Amino acid sequence: MTCPPYDDLSAYADHMLKPRDQERFAAHLAGCPVCRLRLDEISALRQSLGALPSPALGFDLGARLEDRLRAGSVRRRPQPFWPNWVPAGLAAAAMVSGVWLGGLLIGAGAGAPPASMVRVFDPVPPGGLCAAAELCRLSKGMP
Repeated sequence: MTCPPYDDLSAYADHMLKPRDQERFAAHLAGCPVCRLRLDEISALRQSLGALPSPALGFDLGARLEDRLRAGSVRRRPQPFWPNWVPAGLAAAAMVSGVWLGGLLIGAGAGAPPASMVRVFDPVPPGGLCAAAELCRLSKGMP
């Protein structure tokens, strides 16, 4: 058997393995001095951590937390509803203002647009030079 990972060795020291795995590790430890040394280091660390003084809080923190959980005083703050509709409101306002400005530019839909606005789509811009005489006559509405 190859040497087990450190986590498995720590679980063996804490008696957290299944009984079958615990027996298998014990058999491995009987023949592996490296793992026995690592297990001794884990045990020494466990003992030195257990010897550390425990700070006194002056109150029972666990009891306080349990009381709060039972009372239901630990709740999430309700979220305000207005941030949810702000992006949609801004998009609607932009669309309405775009339609309004477009109406101002066209003349608020008062009949057909002036001829100068339609001339924008001519193949030859106003004041431009014609490549062929027939193009100029067609775009200007001449026979």
